[in-house]
Amino acid sequence: MPFTHLYRAIRRLHVIDVTCLLHADANTVTDAPTADSRLLDSEITIQQIAPAELANLKSDDRIHPVVGSGIAHTDASSDHIAGDQWLVGAFENERVVAFVWAATGYIPASDNYSRSVHLGSSLTMPPHCGFLFNAWTDPNHRGRGLMGALLRELVAKDLLQLRLTDWFATTDWTNHASQRVFANSGFETIGRLYRMGRGQMQASLVPDLERRMNQSLTSDDPRSRPLIASDAPGLRRAW
Repeated sequence: MPFTHLYRAIRRLHVIDVTCLLHADANTVTDAPTADSRLLDSEITIQQIAPAELANLKSDDRIHPVVGSGIAHTDASSDHIAGDQWLVGAFENERVVAFVWAATGYIPASDNYSRSVHLGSSLTMPPHCGFLFNAWTDPNHRGRGLMGALLRELVAKDLLQLRLTDWFATTDWTNHASQRVFANSGFETIGRLYRMGRGQMQASLVPDLERRMNQSLTSDDPRSRPLIASDAPGLRRAW
């Protein structure tokens, strides 16, 4: 506990971010209803939010601005492969009370950070892997099982029809509530990601997925291995 408080104090200086990397096999994520299933069935609808609809929701103040703008597609470059993103929300009375972004391919560091955007971590997912990020629930609606319902729809029921076998997510190291939600949905913590420094003077410690995970995910082809913070400046080491 004292170390947690120290980390949170240092983090305010924007020189360190520590996140947990989570993983789930799509076949192990539970699709069983929660104790709030009747409430969800009667009052909540879950659906994909298209870019045009997102713009309308933001202009009408029917979604929290922390949702960001997202990107529909990133083109391939010499540094990364192409990527796509989708937004899925839980609606109540035409207002979004919970949401999560899903992505494949390349996820820019600016879309995946805890507190400091310059300490964000890019990810490159192999074709059979997806990434979940920027999960949020309205504080007035927490404890209703909304995020668990979103995860079931996305991963277990394949709402987006992506047919992916593996899903990843990151949470701040100290966000135990979010970690419990993911754990209850079949995700496991497979390591911590440390990002430190400013500008070009940075250091990154990333989980060694080849060592930590089975060969079905990290094959002999390096292009099929998830890449974490591969374009971060400064020193980078796997551990």
